[in-house]
Amino acid sequence: MPDSSDRFKFDAVIYSSEINHRHGVGVLLQRIFPDTSRILSIRAENWYGGEHTFGQVALHINHRGLTRAQGLAKVAEALSNHQIERILCIPYQVDEVLTALALQELFGASICTYLMDDQNILVKSIPDNLMAELLSKSRLCLAISVEMCDVYKAKYAVDLHFTPPVLPFALADLQTNSQSSTAEIPSDLLQRGVMIGNVWCPTWLKSLQTITKKTGITIDWYGNTGAEWNIGDRLQLLADGITEKGFLPTEAEVIVALKKYLYAIVPSGTLDLDDGNPATAWLSLPSRIPFLLATANIPIIVVGNKNTTAARFVESMGIGIAAEYKIESLMLAVKQITQPSYQQKFRQQAALLTPLFIDHNTDEWIWQSLASGHPIDQRFQEILDLQCQISYLDALTQALDTIGSQRKEIDTLRNALTLAEQARLQDQKNFEEIVELYRNQISINTFNSKFKYLIKKILGKLKKIYKN
Repeated sequence: MPDSSDRFKFDAVIYSSEINHRHGVGVLLQRIFPDTSRILSIRAENWYGGEHTFGQVALHINHRGLTRAQGLAKVAEALSNHQIERILCIPYQVDEVLTALALQELFGASICTYLMDDQNILVKSIPDNLMAELLSKSRLCLAISVEMCDVYKAKYAVDLHFTPPVLPFALADLQTNSQSSTAEIPSDLLQRGVMIGNVWCPTWLKSLQTITKKTGITIDWYGNTGAEWNIGDRLQLLADGITEKGFLPTEAEVIVALKKYLYAIVPSGTLDLDDGNPATAWLSLPSRIPFLLATANIPIIVVGNKNTTAARFVESMGIGIAAEYKIESLMLAVKQITQPSYQQKFRQQAALLTPLFIDHNTDEWIWQSLASGHPIDQRFQEILDLQCQISYLDALTQALDTIGSQRKEIDTLRNALTLAEQARLQDQKNFEEIVELYRNQISINTFNSKFKYLIKKILGKLKKIYKN
């Protein structure tokens, strides 16, 4: 090899296939790294006809049929004119793991592993020994969902940090979308939802078709990339109420289209023996969900098991409803989500959450965190904190609804905490000051002892969460 001073210096980003706009990982990586002048990308597969739009240099390296030593030699030859300084590995197959470990051995570069898909817990594409080696040799480990963080930490005893999908400020809608009343929507759209991106399991799509066919619920589908099960019989899709709209030229045009609808549909898994992709359903947060909430504030119906990551996220964050692949369940969800009160509630909450999903130099955040060996700030922890706040409030609201008691007080509490969250995001006031202000306004003595205790417990929890 040439002396390192004579080589071109790059950061390596390793993924299984082409990085482009036709799948969620590709879209997310392009958003995280708007400047790829220092990026050298490495992939093992061509699943999209070689369409690759990422990195100053793009290499195609796989390790099939090779010993570990042979693979190391292959990587060394391919990188003979390049110096790798930092490594981001998004493992999907064995190839990405072996390439990342080879680069580390050759160049001494630090590895950041970012888990976006499970390929080891429910899906065994990557053997335990290789996953353990990759995680143990990674200076920083990230995961796209809380669930992914938890299960991999439990299995491999490493810390993984929640890092959700983000999007550029230019695409975000920081104001509540005005489409919050059914009176503002044309009558032909009242029962028409919208769907974007791929459906990652044929059984999910078939189950959805069965329901739309029998209910009259219709769906406009943008961005189907043409995976085998997504193509199917297009005439049958149309007959079943699902209209393919293809790709719009720009994301801005997609957002304009989204704002015409009352709700979005996100198919997910059933987490049973018939689920063809339980790993994705259980552990991955679809990047389309932050996109939907932050660009159009659109309420979301996740169809599938309520314990999927998508369903838990949508319901716990207060931006939509989970429904089963059952006629009655989806019809009820559509009926609820199209009511003006639900529209206003979910859209306002989505607008409130939007700042937490805006990209603030996430590329540099990753590299600086890699250098430190831990996240340099807690920007994504705020999402978990808010999720906790909403869950506590919803639990209290349901308890009070059950006994039909003191709705005025709980509404006051909810409004207080909403204002507090807005103030916190805008750095206007200290959260504790606002909580104390509203604590004095709430007549806690009107509650019986059980709910009085519950409110105090919630307020105490929230003060700990937001204490600076």
